[in-house]
Amino acid sequence: MPRGRRAGLKAAVGIVVGATVAAVMGALTLGAVGAQAVPAGGGGGIAGGGAGSGGDAGGVVAVAGVRPGWAAPQDVVGVPAPGDVVTARVFLAGADPRGLAAYAAAVSTPGDADYGHFLTASQAAARFAPSAVSERAVGSWLTGSGLRVTGANGQYVEAVGTAAQVDRAFGVVLRDYKGGDDGSAPGTDAVAPDRDPVVPAALAPDIATITGLSSLSQPMYAQHVTAAAASEELRRDDDGGGTPTGPLIPSPCSSYYGQETDTKDPAFEGAREPYAVCGYSAEQLRTAYGAVGHTGRGATVAIVDAYDSPTMLADANEWSVANGLPAFAAGQYTEHVTPSAWDDESACGGTSGWGSEQSLDVEAVHAMAPGADVLYYGADSCQDSDLLAALSDLITNHLAQIISDSWGGPLHSTSGSEPASTVAEYDHLFQLAAVEGITMNFSSGDCGDNSPSTNCGGANGEGSSSVQTTFPASDPWVTAVGGTSAAIDAGGRLAWSTSWGTEAWLLNSAGTAWQSLGWVFGGGGGTSADFAQPAYQVGVVPSSLAGTLLTGAAAGSARRVVPDISLDADPFTGLLVGETQALPNGTTGYAEAAIGGTSLASPLLSGLEADAIAVRGGLPLGFVNPTLYGCMAGDSDSIRDVTGAPSGVAGPIAEVFPPFQGQAAAVSELGQDGALLAAPGYDDATGLGTAGPWFIDDLAATATGQDSAAR
Repeated sequence: MPRGRRAGLKAAVGIVVGATVAAVMGALTLGAVGAQAVPAGGGGGIAGGGAGSGGDAGGVVAVAGVRPGWAAPQDVVGVPAPGDVVTARVFLAGADPRGLAAYAAAVSTPGDADYGHFLTASQAAARFAPSAVSERAVGSWLTGSGLRVTGANGQYVEAVGTAAQVDRAFGVVLRDYKGGDDGSAPGTDAVAPDRDPVVPAALAPDIATITGLSSLSQPMYAQHVTAAAASEELRRDDDGGGTPTGPLIPSPCSSYYGQETDTKDPAFEGAREPYAVCGYSAEQLRTAYGAVGHTGRGATVAIVDAYDSPTMLADANEWSVANGLPAFAAGQYTEHVTPSAWDDESACGGTSGWGSEQSLDVEAVHAMAPGADVLYYGADSCQDSDLLAALSDLITNHLAQIISDSWGGPLHSTSGSEPASTVAEYDHLFQLAAVEGITMNFSSGDCGDNSPSTNCGGANGEGSSSVQTTFPASDPWVTAVGGTSAAIDAGGRLAWSTSWGTEAWLLNSAGTAWQSLGWVFGGGGGTSADFAQPAYQVGVVPSSLAGTLLTGAAAGSARRVVPDISLDADPFTGLLVGETQALPNGTTGYAEAAIGGTSLASPLLSGLEADAIAVRGGLPLGFVNPTLYGCMAGDSDSIRDVTGAPSGVAGPIAEVFPPFQGQAAAVSELGQDGALLAAPGYDDATGLGTAGPWFIDDLAATATGQDSAAR
């Protein structure tokens, strides 16, 4: 996916959406999806197409949208060595896509006769999976074309071959394209086909998309920010007792919101502001979100990232002990990783960057649900092909009841848009998850409306081509988890929340005044130009939001708006996360630091959902959006409304980050999420609001009628 890890806040990963039945849950409007007929022999043909191909000898069909937009002729610098090895995955078209969308909606909607009657993995496969005949036919064609089939899981067929063999099999010429930051090509040299691949016409209806032919696809980013890194981001434009300490924790800092007030620096807009939170403990967040007394036992939460931290389990157990939580029991934490197959580490920002994401995700789930099983699934890269494979394995084999994904990015970048066929494959998997009773959570992003005029959204960040929502969170079949700044008081109670969004101010060199640095980052949200409004948002999301695009233009029809719900994401009110990492003194060791971003919000929600599953005796929740909007919205005990100006809180709302590692002091002004505004009721900064004190029990009670076959 990514063009490389850009300077700043993130690291890359995958995409999706796909046409669904508009009358059911929403529709994709990215354009044509799938295979398109081309004249026989056009586009290079298929070598060895006869034996086992099952194809019409007189015709082939192009699989549209596989060649990335950045693969422009003027950027060609050569071709791969003929012997270079390429792994391709041919994703298969599912059976009865309209029936899948309809049943996914029915099984997820309270009041429907099929509500909660989830299918087992085998039942879902029998009704909606690609046929075994199709899988064998595609495998035979790939083998007959000179490739070696190395795997198949009912959703895709994987094949390996040299660059020369892949060229012949798919009727393309793989080329090397120069890297650059001008939008014409990725930020690093990359391989891609010179045209869309072709397949035998007889097999075209069985093929959804083909991945792996490009070494880089659309950039996606891990949505986490450490407080220390964030403090550096604040400055990048510059010409007590019981308080946590450590090499990555600034001093002074507040062990709870408002504990320590900055009396050394000038007042900010006439007010003395508190020092930033050192990083909340697991107990503070458990208390704030009503998780005390809950364990999540009996639930399994899967976490999808890329690569793997070799010290993850040891780090998590050390962190657990420090937080008064039980360490993971034998077999409670498991991993699915294949280091020998890792690829594109440099382009994906390095394995260490993903290690921080993994640590945050695992520890945040464990904080909220210390008895839940955690399955970490590390994709072999942050490219679509590997992320889709990870999700496919988890969903097809029903390996978890909840899947937390703390990654995403703009669907449209300066180097092109995500292919609609790839988006459709993700969407297919999300619908399949819904019918199996699997809950899908995605972080909504850390760059507000992804404006290219911002540091995080522009050329040095996510490379967004326009203001837009973050994908896959914008897909109507997943829960988009946005961000708040959470003020937890001395008693562990959530005193108030506001939308996560940071206006930065830097202390001038004379130490006499604060200089504005502008907007830095904030929770992702807004109105999607790519997805129609799903049924569950009708009547809850204001028409003024659903009918107006982020550009300010009127939408032709009501659109999907994100996020759905929000939890703590501000790095200055973040979770204190422990991991083995590089330390300021040049050594490597275990240390804790505050981390936020919507990468924190997604696993926090996933942990709360695991608690709800435990309350239900292990029965799954499934796709929760219809329940959140239809049964829990408006009840402050279930979901607390979040506004930009919390009741009883005097403005401005800000925190001071003290001088740290040679940097001057800075102010983070809270509740400033750019064009996204938190307001009473549903809003595009925080969605329905944040988890209330009875969120767990109310979610467990309202998600009724489940079928025990889906346990």
